[in-house]
Amino acid sequence: MNKKEYDRLRTKFIEETLSLSDTKRIEYTEGNHNDNVLWNFDNISSNLGIAPIEVLSVYLSKHISSLFSYFKTRKTYSEPIEERVKDIINYLLLMVAMIERDKEISNRMDLEITDDRPEHR
Repeated sequence: MNKKEYDRLRTKFIEETLSLSDTKRIEYTEGNHNDNVLWNFDNISSNLGIAPIEVLSVYLSKHISSLFSYFKTRKTYSEPIEERVKDIINYLLLMVAMIERDKEISNRMDLEITDDRPEHR
């Protein structure tokens, strides 16, 4: 595969991956896709008493397991391996969003603690 072919493939694959994310987000967030793209993980997290990132890790693990099975057998069963790769990419992007949200929460908490010191009142 030459560079031009690869660039075309890569662009098409990433566009399809992002489109898949947009489509699934509507379903998984139960209508909350504009307000909280992580709603599904937060909701399940609350129901199970585990962290949202732990919920994500379970979902991601399923796809990683399929990927490793494909490495060994070169066979797919329920869906093409390319779709699993798209899901993995999308879960990793959601993970980055969770990490960023956690940093923002942590920064806000740090600011609140700083603002509570007597010299800041």
